[in-house]
Amino acid sequence: MSEDKIVEILNFAMEIEKDGILSYLDIARKTKEISGKNMFITLAQEEVRHYLALEEEVIKLLKEGHSEHIEIPVSLIEKMAPEITKREKRKKGKSELNELDALEIALEQEKKSMEFYKSKMEEVEDENLRVLFKRLYEMEQNHYDLIFAQLDYIKGTGFWFDIPEFSMES
Repeated sequence: MSEDKIVEILNFAMEIEKDGILSYLDIARKTKEISGKNMFITLAQEEVRHYLALEEEVIKLLKEGHSEHIEIPVSLIEKMAPEITKREKRKKGKSELNELDALEIALEQEKKSMEFYKSKMEEVEDENLRVLFKRLYEMEQNHYDLIFAQLDYIKGTGFWFDIPEFSMES
């Protein structure tokens, strides 16, 4: 795969991340509940980190003509996920319809990002780029899981990360 094609792919990935940043900040602005605002702001911050990692890779390719392994540290959301799954009780509250809509929009955004990174992970030959796309895919998967869990919780399905919150047996 040519350097130009790789730079094109990375630039497209940066646009996806930029769209995510703008979407999450817009959703945060429109969300009434403070916990929802905070979640979307955190997601936007994570997308900024993804964007910067991709930008760093483009700069490296253009300056030196090859990719480099870029270490992306464990994110706040990845650190939170295991703690969230351990919670047994959560505060019940009313949710606005627009927050459900916001979560569904965010879920779709993460799904598109995951699909993109997965396809590019399989397409590129450069091992450093493959590792970068795999890492970004994993981070987007964590975002997806968090948003999906919040959506399940608000809809009252009784599942939190696909684990039933209650039992009908007794």
